[in-house]
Amino acid sequence: MLIAMGHTVYGERIRKDFPNILVYPEFFDSKKDLLRRNYHIYLKKLWSLRSTIKIAIYPDYIYHKLWIPNNVEYIIPVHSLDEGVVRIYRELSSFTKVWLGFASNEKYRDYEIADFVEFAKRLNAKTWYLGISTKRELREAVKWNFEGIDITTMLLGKFEQIGDYNYVRRKITELLGHTKVQGKQTRIVEFLR
Repeated sequence: MLIAMGHTVYGERIRKDFPNILVYPEFFDSKKDLLRRNYHIYLKKLWSLRSTIKIAIYPDYIYHKLWIPNNVEYIIPVHSLDEGVVRIYRELSSFTKVWLGFASNEKYRDYEIADFVEFAKRLNAKTWYLGISTKRELREAVKWNFEGIDITTMLLGKFEQIGDYNYVRRKITELLGHTKVQGKQTRIVEFLR
């Protein structure tokens, strides 16, 4: 499972301590611009950081190809399981790797997780769980075998706790650590208990 984090005050430190986690701008998700539908600003940032970005969120509710860098992988946020998603998925897949993104917040989707997983299977698409901030969401992502997730620091602890980088580093280590239980099992399951 690929793990990413959006913009965080600890970005450089996390990148240094955990090179296997994609951190902004390698994982590009300018939520402020996307939520305000400032797509021209979002695309301008995307182009300016194109040599650093590995995976980016494709702008929400846009079902035609925008002028985007082709060296970046894209996550299409899926709000409805409809032909618009299928069309843009196929169009983007013709020149780069594409993921289908499951919205963790129910108000941004009109389907259930089982329907999303089946939809992605029909398209033979990789799945991404967008915006994990609770252990329930993390358990759900593990249960449904999502191939990529992005987490917020709120997943790691309470506001007072995540102000301490040593605490954050310890929780990320716990999340990523490995243990030997009936073969190789990731510690992510232990983190969820």
